[in-house]
Amino acid sequence: MVDLPKTLESYRMPWRRDPLKQGAALAPVMRYAARHPALLVGAAVVGLAGVLAWRNREKIGAAAQPVLDDARHKGQALLDDAKAKGEALVDQARTAGEKVAARARTRRTAAAPPTVPDLH
Repeated sequence: MVDLPKTLESYRMPWRRDPLKQGAALAPVMRYAARHPALLVGAAVVGLAGVLAWRNREKIGAAAQPVLDDARHKGQALLDDAKAKGEALVDQARTAGEKVAARARTRRTAAAPPTVPDLH
């Protein structure tokens, strides 16, 4: 189904309109938010948490630094393991491919010409 521009016009956010028309387009959202105050309360809580995190960013960074360093070391170990396993898998696939190619070569050379039965 093709979305017709006229069908979805009422649901789109009109970012390219002038501010007065854009404010009028936000009116349905504001009516919905007025009927459901949990949205406004949730937005206020998220905003407050953001402000508190910004004010305490040095303390949070100092407390999180050991965890970040530990994760960095564990991540590097996982990367090294994955690289070694990947190289082993590539080598295994290469040897398996060489075996298949060798079998295909021997089958072609060892194939006997077809025999014609004697009809007496």
